[in-house]
Amino acid sequence: MAALDDAITFLDTLISRLRTSTPSSARKSVAEKTLTALSNKISAPSEAPSGEAFAEKNQAVSSDNLSVPYQSTSPSEVDRSDSVEDFDKAFLQVGQVVSVEDHPVADKLYVCKVEIAQDQSKQVVAGLKKFLPSSELLGKKVCLVLNLKPAKLAGQLSEAMILAGEAEIDGSLNVKILQPPPNASVGDRIYMEGSAPSAKPAKQLSSKIWEKLLPLLHVQGGMAKFNERCLVTLSGAVTALDLPDGSSIH
Repeated sequence: MAALDDAITFLDTLISRLRTSTPSSARKSVAEKTLTALSNKISAPSEAPSGEAFAEKNQAVSSDNLSVPYQSTSPSEVDRSDSVEDFDKAFLQVGQVVSVEDHPVADKLYVCKVEIAQDQSKQVVAGLKKFLPSSELLGKKVCLVLNLKPAKLAGQLSEAMILAGEAEIDGSLNVKILQPPPNASVGDRIYMEGSAPSAKPAKQLSSKIWEKLLPLLHVQGGMAKFNERCLVTLSGAVTALDLPDGSSIH
């Protein structure tokens, strides 16, 4: 804007001088030529670069700012080591349901007694009543999480969790307990295929860690998996044969 103001001032001065020293036709011709020249001179530096030129310039600046070459890493690659470490904090084991009672006040809950070792049992409050008759639980071997913090559910203490898979089929929610291999024994540890049972599971698994593990637990090909690896015991794989691929596990 300053350049334009200076040019206008200069033009006014020039025209004033021409009026006093030059015939009218000559003054008009000189003024027009001068104005055209000044207009070209003023407008040229302020012209914006074309979109293509601007994009090239912007790309060059952006590239120059990258001091280290960028290498993309997929989320699965980033998360895999952390998720395995977190999984090893969970204490998963085979147990056997020895009794099933209706919860005294909650219509959707069972109160189960589950054997986890010889002469050792834990009470588990399970939200399975809506999906499974007690006969499908009683006497069955189940997959347990044993080191979650004990909690009271509707007044009843729950000391472990029975793992189950779920999926919506034809508009209805279907829930099935995970099945240890037929030859599994009470007390058998559950771990990821290709590894070994964790030597140092957490004394108490935090709910924050468990919530991080849940999205990676799923059913595929009738097998229970964690992060694409089958859950197994010494005697075989943990299954969920009645659930479709992608079913969640919790």
